[in-house]
Amino acid sequence: MKSLFAVALAALCCSSCFAFHVPLDTSSSLSSRKKTPPHQNMMQRNEFMNGILIGSLASITTPSKSTAVVTDETNSFAVQDSAYILPPEQTLTLPTDSTNTEVTTLNTNKVLQTPTDEVKIIIPMSKVQQSPLGIQVADVEFRTNRRVYVKSILPSSIGAQYNIQPNYIFVKINNQSAERTDAKGVMQMIAQVKQSNAQNLELTFRNDSFSQDLKNLSNKGEVTTQVAPKGDTTQRNLDGSVKFGYEETSQDDQNITIQQLVAPKMCRRGATIDDLLEISYVGKILETGAVFDGSAVKIDDNGIPGRGNDVSIFFVLGKQPFGQFPPGWDVGLNGMCVGERRRVIIPPVLAYGAQGVPRRNIPPNATLVYDITLVSLNGLATPQ
Repeated sequence: MKSLFAVALAALCCSSCFAFHVPLDTSSSLSSRKKTPPHQNMMQRNEFMNGILIGSLASITTPSKSTAVVTDETNSFAVQDSAYILPPEQTLTLPTDSTNTEVTTLNTNKVLQTPTDEVKIIIPMSKVQQSPLGIQVADVEFRTNRRVYVKSILPSSIGAQYNIQPNYIFVKINNQSAERTDAKGVMQMIAQVKQSNAQNLELTFRNDSFSQDLKNLSNKGEVTTQVAPKGDTTQRNLDGSVKFGYEETSQDDQNITIQQLVAPKMCRRGATIDDLLEISYVGKILETGAVFDGSAVKIDDNGIPGRGNDVSIFFVLGKQPFGQFPPGWDVGLNGMCVGERRRVIIPPVLAYGAQGVPRRNIPPNATLVYDITLVSLNGLATPQ
């Protein structure tokens, strides 16, 4: 109730907030007015207040346009020659495999990202036919995603000889995807290869190097990992039927890529979960190159209330409120150092998904590109 009166008070202070006005009394004296019965006075006052509330709420909730134009104002807000000034924009480059020569840039519609944490192990079929691999597999499932991993390896087995490691995740078996099957399905795929005319058993795994590579990004330059494989994402019942209220859906490979644009001058400690990060950033849509968000932006040439032309924001890594920032930040900023600038290319599954954000011109299933500078870590702007 208190908030309704606050809205009403604000409306009274601004005649443009509601769509009607009360005509002034032009009588020569108050005594010449015709007295109104008390119950009619009450009805008029109620109608007046309702009109104020309806008109003012309409002005708050109804945007002037269906979409907004967002511009990055970092260099105009920041003090000249400060650490906040953005470097010249760097062209977006994405890793591609050797079989595809398509060039990818910021305005490319198709993103070709090859995971850097995959390892391929080739075992001659003659060895596989002589003795078993000696690996135990298991699977883990979350919603529509299932992964099969190596649970254990027998000592001195073929698997141990070829350096297959526990917790390796199956990606492909002789170039056939193994990411949407279960442990039993993986063993069946291996058995089928053994019965075929293939000369080798080719196993592609995903290892756990991604998080470590993020901490050594200065040496790697960029890293990519797959967070979800392509295929059916429909929410189904145990019998395979579609759950009530859902419809059949699918997705492409969902890969996240982190590139280092500016290396830190010194770094002994990178950002970890629970750290307070101060960052300066700008977000763009990969498919169009349009700016949709940033720490120093204007919307329709207007500043954002409450920001006061700041060029940075604060948040706690891994503990941000749901929906405030893309979950991809928690992945892409891990291990980041003060003074470092990264480009984080976030797939829809770690961004705004199939809904997008129409009012910010973010279409459904959009891939987002964030250029982010770590200004301070836990309140310290000096290299750590």
